[in-house]
Amino acid sequence: MDCQRCGTCCQKGGPALHQEDRHLVETGQIAASCLFTIRRGELARDNVKNALVPMAEEMIKIKGQARRWTCLFYDGEDRGCGIYDHRPLECRALNCRDTRQIEAVYGTGRLTRADLLSSVEGLWELVMDHESRCGYDGLRNLVDKGMAGERLRMEAAILEILRYDNHLRRLTVKNGGLDAAMLDFIFGRPLSETIGMFALRLVKEKGRYRLVPTAKFRKRSQGTPSALFPGT
Repeated sequence: MDCQRCGTCCQKGGPALHQEDRHLVETGQIAASCLFTIRRGELARDNVKNALVPMAEEMIKIKGQARRWTCLFYDGEDRGCGIYDHRPLECRALNCRDTRQIEAVYGTGRLTRADLLSSVEGLWELVMDHESRCGYDGLRNLVDKGMAGERLRMEAAILEILRYDNHLRRLTVKNGGLDAAMLDFIFGRPLSETIGMFALRLVKEKGRYRLVPTAKFRKRSQGTPSALFPGT
């Protein structure tokens, strides 16, 4: 049956990119500023499994619209795609009435930042340095070590990682002339936003930043499993 152009799939989020989509980025048919990276270890919704899971490998996706999940290229008025002739593999494979094809390609051959950036001298070194110092595995270890009831003993160490993440982004734009719209693709989403996956909130009090544990954090520190930490 032909697509009914209801827009449901587009409103659930932009597609992840695969090796077959590499030429779309390299030729500018999909600009890098329209992409963001979900890094390894980051929690993300798996639309096939319909669950929130930590990523085993990184994923590059098309951004949403104005802080919403709806794909950046979806035109709600016309119920159409702005890049339909150059749409990525997942969009071509998706049939909401028969999901076998999208399930077959969903987790295979995904495009990575290394595929697109490793030949860019200087920039790739920054990406690797950022991944080494701001990786989610390291953050998760600090959170796990720091749990003590309603307190977070490793707060200073975690805040330092968040400061470095913010500093590197600002420096890359200011001194490197990088388009700020590309930051979420090059370094992934800001840690100040994604720290919520650890059931922590970044707040500013009296001119200083603090990490405030949420109720889910306190439950986990007391031995109660949390949905934010699958498998624990």
